[in-house]
Amino acid sequence: MTQTPFPVRPTSGKSDRQQLFVRRRIEAVTGLMALGIALLAIRAVDLQWLQADDLTNLAEKQRYRQYTAVAPRGSITDSQGRILAESVEVPSIAAMGDEVPADRIRELAHALGMSEKTVARKLHGRKGFVWLARQITPAQADAVAALNIPGIRQETEWRRYHPLGPETGHLLGFVGIDGHGLEGIERVLDDQLSGEAGIRQVRRDARGHSLPGGIWLRDTVPGKSIKLTLNASIQSIAYAALADGIRKQQAKGGSVIVMRPRDGAILAMASWPGYNPNSFREFHPFQWRNRAITDVFEPGSTLKPFTVAAALMSGRWQPDSRIFCENGSMQVADHIIHDDHSEGWLDMTGLLAKSSNIGAAKLALDIGATPMYQMLNDVGFGRRSHVGLNGESPGIILPAERWGPVETANIAFGQGIAVTPLQLATAFSVLANGGLYMQPRLIQTAEDEGEYSSIAGHRIMPERVARQVLSMLEYATSSEGTGSKAVPAGYRVAGKTGTAQKPNKYGGYNSDKFTAVFAGVAPADDPRLVIAVIVDEPQQSIYGGQVAAPIFRNIAANALPYLGISARIEDTQAWRSMNIADIADPLPGQGAVGLSLREVRHLASRLGLSLKVHGSGWVRRQSPVQLSSLQAGETLEVWLHD
Repeated sequence: MTQTPFPVRPTSGKSDRQQLFVRRRIEAVTGLMALGIALLAIRAVDLQWLQADDLTNLAEKQRYRQYTAVAPRGSITDSQGRILAESVEVPSIAAMGDEVPADRIRELAHALGMSEKTVARKLHGRKGFVWLARQITPAQADAVAALNIPGIRQETEWRRYHPLGPETGHLLGFVGIDGHGLEGIERVLDDQLSGEAGIRQVRRDARGHSLPGGIWLRDTVPGKSIKLTLNASIQSIAYAALADGIRKQQAKGGSVIVMRPRDGAILAMASWPGYNPNSFREFHPFQWRNRAITDVFEPGSTLKPFTVAAALMSGRWQPDSRIFCENGSMQVADHIIHDDHSEGWLDMTGLLAKSSNIGAAKLALDIGATPMYQMLNDVGFGRRSHVGLNGESPGIILPAERWGPVETANIAFGQGIAVTPLQLATAFSVLANGGLYMQPRLIQTAEDEGEYSSIAGHRIMPERVARQVLSMLEYATSSEGTGSKAVPAGYRVAGKTGTAQKPNKYGGYNSDKFTAVFAGVAPADDPRLVIAVIVDEPQQSIYGGQVAAPIFRNIAANALPYLGISARIEDTQAWRSMNIADIADPLPGQGAVGLSLREVRHLASRLGLSLKVHGSGWVRRQSPVQLSSLQAGETLEVWLHD
């Protein structure tokens, strides 16, 4: 029997496709897993090696916040080490803008004394550090601290403080909220006074809230301290005297310079009206200027001593030379020159004592424009002194080649030229210093030794000429001169008054606006101080002898004793109380014996006599013995001995 084979089921094509699909899915998943692992590996490499530094920095920024801290500025002191400007620690309130709850803004604003709108505006959209109120009072800081508001921080800043306030405002200037000098010495020496800012770091918690405390990543470095030649006591004396004098005269303003002639050190530089640098925003910027170096004025008769000096240096004139002053009126080209008082013949001393415009004009016209210009330029007019302050004016003086007869005559008595108070004081220091020009100094350097600097002066006139002019200026402060009100009791003063009309914008002069000036040296026999006083538009009187001279006296009377220069009780200057008439009419039999050279010259001038002099000091012998035996034009011969 034949067996039938077991039937074999044929393989379906659908099953094969299913197996292939499964296999492909497994392969795809495996590939994706391999790709994922590869990407993770690549990402790990990227994160751990390629971006490690950047990510670390980002993490640090999330954990820490940094801000810059301003360094304290160096102090400014006077020559004695007394503080004129210093930085003091004050509280300031800051915030992390995104951490302050909106519902706490009102009470925060109230504690700070600010409007809610202002505080909200400062915080709006800010996520990092923001200042809310800087340099506030301790009471305000305590009120804010008591609120314990999240995100609010109290920081310590440095605020500039000027102890003398308005007395030194124009000179020292002030500092802005960010610690940079904006005016005066504070601005000029900002690079030296400014320190190096530090960097402070604070930590944040997991929610980004700032944690108390912090660390310094870089400490602040305080600025360098500066010492000035200024003397705080003399500065206060000068400012008070100036303010008192200006108030009495109801003047527009004024300036004072006090210099030590032996080394050019400026001991005081004051302007009025003043402004307080501790609250400078309360004043108009126009009030910030330092009048002593920025404002120019016509010096008037205070220029005459330098006209006389130029004449003496020319060799064409001598101290006892006489000049006819045309009885008060003289025509130069198409211009008429007048004197306040009609004068005839005057010698050089009389010219300064009587302040004759005509006499000064005649001297300048005789020696010429070039010697006059050279003298004025040498003593410091028409150029900046480079004392180290911004805004210094060079003044105004035309080149000599542009001087005609009228210009030469006018400049000789202080018209047609403009100078600064500092220039005037510097020029008088030349006379006080025996003809040496000393560079004005305000910054005390390490090379300064003791009371006086070792800096050498530049000789611009013979010592003999400087002493002669100074001697003439001493007589100008006697009872016969215009500067008698400048002399404090017990001291000798050499100086000159000036009264000048103020120029107007049309090229002429105002008939009702004047500048009153006095510049002088004290004591005259041992010059220790040069003081220049300028008063702008006085109302009670216009004359320098009535307005500026008393201010000079007030300053000298207080500053000299402070410097240890005592008044002389004994009557060593009896000539001061003499009138020329007293000298010209000596007691019978006395003649000129016992008089000084200055006095005998005035005596000879009064009597119309020629004078022949031997020696120096006081007259010990004369010929003829009786003055009554001499006629005008004859010669009086005298022998002097110290």
